[in-house]
Amino acid sequence: MNHTNSSLSDRTLAALWATALQLVILSLLALAMPAAQALTLDEVGTGELLFKGTGQHNWNPAPQLGTTVDIQVSGLVARVTVEQRFRNPGSDWTEARYVFPLPETAAVNDMRIRIGERVIVGEIHEKQAARKIYQQAKKDGKRTALVEQRRSNMFATKVANIGPNQELSVTLTYLQKVSFDQGRFSLHFPMTITPRYIPGQPLNPEHGGSFSAGVARTEILHTDQTSGWATPTLQVPDAHEITPYQNSRSATPTHPVNEARIIATLNPGLPLASIDSPWHNIQVDRQGSEYHIELANGPISMDRDFVLSWQPVASTTPQAAVFTEEVAGETYALVMVVPPAQPTAAARLSREAIFIIDTSGSMGGEPIRQARAALLTALDSLQPTDRFNIIEFNDHYTKLFPSAQLASGSYIYDARSFVSALKSGGGTEMESALRAALENQPEQARGHLRQVVFITDGAVGNEDALFKLIDTQLANSRLFTVGIGAAPNSYFMRKAAQFGRGTFTYIGSQNQVVEKMGDLFAQLQTPVLRDLNINWPGKATSYPEIIPDLYSGQPLVTTARFRQAKGQLTVRGTGSQTDWQQQVALDTGATHTGIATLWARERISALNDRIIATSETAALRKAIIDVALLHKLVSRYTSFVAVEQQPVRPVTSKLNTKNTPNARPHGQNPQPFAYPQTATPAEEKMWLGILCTVFALQLGYLRRRDLLKQTPTHA
Repeated sequence: MNHTNSSLSDRTLAALWATALQLVILSLLALAMPAAQALTLDEVGTGELLFKGTGQHNWNPAPQLGTTVDIQVSGLVARVTVEQRFRNPGSDWTEARYVFPLPETAAVNDMRIRIGERVIVGEIHEKQAARKIYQQAKKDGKRTALVEQRRSNMFATKVANIGPNQELSVTLTYLQKVSFDQGRFSLHFPMTITPRYIPGQPLNPEHGGSFSAGVARTEILHTDQTSGWATPTLQVPDAHEITPYQNSRSATPTHPVNEARIIATLNPGLPLASIDSPWHNIQVDRQGSEYHIELANGPISMDRDFVLSWQPVASTTPQAAVFTEEVAGETYALVMVVPPAQPTAAARLSREAIFIIDTSGSMGGEPIRQARAALLTALDSLQPTDRFNIIEFNDHYTKLFPSAQLASGSYIYDARSFVSALKSGGGTEMESALRAALENQPEQARGHLRQVVFITDGAVGNEDALFKLIDTQLANSRLFTVGIGAAPNSYFMRKAAQFGRGTFTYIGSQNQVVEKMGDLFAQLQTPVLRDLNINWPGKATSYPEIIPDLYSGQPLVTTARFRQAKGQLTVRGTGSQTDWQQQVALDTGATHTGIATLWARERISALNDRIIATSETAALRKAIIDVALLHKLVSRYTSFVAVEQQPVRPVTSKLNTKNTPNARPHGQNPQPFAYPQTATPAEEKMWLGILCTVFALQLGYLRRRDLLKQTPTHA
């Protein structure tokens, strides 16, 4: 035998078998470790997020974070103080970074740093100017903090020059309107972020490329590209800023994840029948007209949103409420008007209901179970004269029927079977599904309703493009969003419903599905009031600019600025059977600090809507900056920055940067962060690995066969 060829054959085959074994191991790792986070191989099983230290094998945990939330409610206005505590457990000087959610309607108007007994008050600046101040202070070794808005419900804190074993806190204060729906008041505090799908081709700003409206090239070039798990794309050029890492470990009693302490003081201005929180245990202590609320079991894990809800005694449910504030000679008003209930004798209108259900990877676990239950409940609400269709989407969309069908017989049977078989996986390509729901709308006969019900967690990064699609394609439809999961993207859900002239419903757990969907479809039978308008005494600037249709149990809430502090406003609308109007006196004496701030927040939101509907202009950008600076508000163009003037870090000491992860939303399956554009499920990775293994073995077989053919034989 030719020993040279035999040796070559053995070595080649051994190499191929080694390659095959590596592919098998990689396939198994893809299943065992779906979240691609920065870990060493010997730390994979710990679930900790680690960051490279100074030594070759020196990995440190992120700065520990604790959050305290103090909620003060007076009437329709909530003032919320959020304290974020950072601790540097290492021996190096540190810069801590934390991306966190706040309510999408929050007006953030105060920021402070506390180090021991020293307090540094933040100042509002145009965003690029604030970044320059922060970077210079960081370079000079001064303690400094920067708070920016990444989305209307997503903010980022950076704190530089935290010394070894040192603690400090950043405190934010915001104002928010209290929600009122179906006879209940509520307040929603988000505590973590569902990972957002990032569509589009990767964007390298160093080599040019396109940028979406409202995102300046300088903002991309001067932002740290490593702060998130995603890279910028043509559709989401700020992807790296809105994709914070999650802590891969779920909360347990011995290992809490991102704990929060929450206290609340409630002064509703009317007697209450009940106070509750649907997903957290609370204890309530009444002292006169005030109610003091605390968490019954101490600090909670920040893996799901906190909701506080209260219901007035039935006989005291308000029909109208007015709060005013005078600032610099102008009057600001917050007005709530509750329309009358729909007459029971009103005729029910036939509907064409188009249901869109999100089955992407972020819906895995509890969210997809909630979504299936919600859609099955929705099907039960249909009448035989209604028409319907279902559109399911992840990487691509699928229509159950080519066109809408009558809600009877085999069509409903097929729909229920289709919904029951739905599973989660893949990306979140919303645009094609929304376009399919809104295109080719039939000519609508008088009295016919076309309603699109969108069930999703809203976990996308290209919100503005989707809002613009809804705005331009809505036509005769109305879009209603149903938020699913422990931490949905409420900004997308609420704003999509606004552009769709519908409503937003939040379902936080499966035991709420029947009640919440029942309320929604009771509303959708027919609007209570359409074509609403408000006549103010004198010239007023009020928001929302376009008042949506009102449905049963929903109030009209508006803010306005005007000069005449006395008189009456008149609200008019068209009901199902007759026209309606109501007059509300403005000079009620119910003054309240913060109304001007809430009006300014609404004005900024309206200006943002114009940017979405058209494009960014210098005039719109300046208008937002002017309002934000005047009222000291964080916005897409303004940020808070605080600087301690005395340097604390020696110039010879290196500054390390450490990101603080968010908690994974309660009930959600772990998400693969390495390749957000494809969001390939673990099962697909396994099959890909097996396919590669088979291919390698086949190559080995063919190579060995060729070598054996070349080997001379001897008698």
